[in-house]
Amino acid sequence: MGRAMRSRGLAVLLLGLALLLGPALALSVPAASAAEICDAGAALTPVGLDTADGRVLLAVPPLGNRGDGWLVEVAPGAESARAWRDPAAQLRGRFGGSVGPGPVLALRPCGDSCLQPVRWQAGAWKPLGEPLPLPAVSTAGLTYDLTGAPWIVIHRAAEKDGQVRAWAFRLEGREWMAKGTLTVSAVGDLQAVPAPQRKDGVLSGTGLFSASGPPETWVTGLPTLPPAKQGQLIALGGGFAGYLSADGAIYLSGDTGKTWRRSTWTPWGAGTTGIWRQGSDFWVDLPLGDRQGRMQLAWFDRRVPSAEKLVLSRLNHDGTWVQLASAGSEVTTKNDRLPLSHLLVPEPDVWLLLSGCAATADGSFLVVRTYRNGALGNARLVPLRPAS
Repeated sequence: MGRAMRSRGLAVLLLGLALLLGPALALSVPAASAAEICDAGAALTPVGLDTADGRVLLAVPPLGNRGDGWLVEVAPGAESARAWRDPAAQLRGRFGGSVGPGPVLALRPCGDSCLQPVRWQAGAWKPLGEPLPLPAVSTAGLTYDLTGAPWIVIHRAAEKDGQVRAWAFRLEGREWMAKGTLTVSAVGDLQAVPAPQRKDGVLSGTGLFSASGPPETWVTGLPTLPPAKQGQLIALGGGFAGYLSADGAIYLSGDTGKTWRRSTWTPWGAGTTGIWRQGSDFWVDLPLGDRQGRMQLAWFDRRVPSAEKLVLSRLNHDGTWVQLASAGSEVTTKNDRLPLSHLLVPEPDVWLLLSGCAATADGSFLVVRTYRNGALGNARLVPLRPAS
């Protein structure tokens, strides 16, 4: 993850993919626009995910770091991805993309002590509600509750290690209504997610904010770990909770955090975490995307360093783990190896494995694999089509 991809000849890359993955790939790739959008050296960045319809919004930097970048929208199974010009000024000023059941949200500075929420609609960022009169903030999480209402949770560092102060706002009409403040911990990479406990609420780490009640802490406690190993909390519904530590250890609770146990399950057998070295022989990663009452993990198996394997897994509500699929972590062509760049879950039980961008004589393509309906498909080239 995050390793630089190497660029190769245009026609050679397309031919190599076709030879490795079968002639169906070459036949299934329609001619794209000749517009150059990205190549194998492009660092793609997920802006946000709409988990209601499975759409992923990606930011693509300008080629050669000159001119404007692009915003690309792709969905699992789509035959192509649409691309819009992203002016450099917007690229620098936008932050806080949302993950949740609704169109992608973001924030744009509108002056000193002012943030304007915006929503991605029909290829453009449109203001959503009135500006928020807030001073400079450390971070912001945006999402939707299960009624479809947008939320913004602002975070600032608190006094104690591992804790932050959170302020929550819910859009009601055109006004962002304050829903309280709370000191929270174990926030993690998704700073706000829909709450499985209440349809009108969202979670931020240990904090529950809702339209129907005051803020509250929804777990009794967390695993006792030193500061360097503290991680993120995941609500699983029905009193169940998961916790992923900073060093990749998994802890589970069936009583809303009163007691915790460390999971010893791995895709190659339970109880083997003491045999294989976590962090070197294997490590785990949370995909970015849907987490509505479930824990889904990707395992990177490096017990054979020359043949790294990726395993997708899911924790069921009864506490049992299921191995969903297994494959090499890289897309290998005749002349190149394209490492996995992003693991995305744009909708429940659907994974999108992104291995960056490929430039060919016919245009630019995303290199993707999709897990859906219980199977992981072969790598595909998804053409990027500039929007008119």
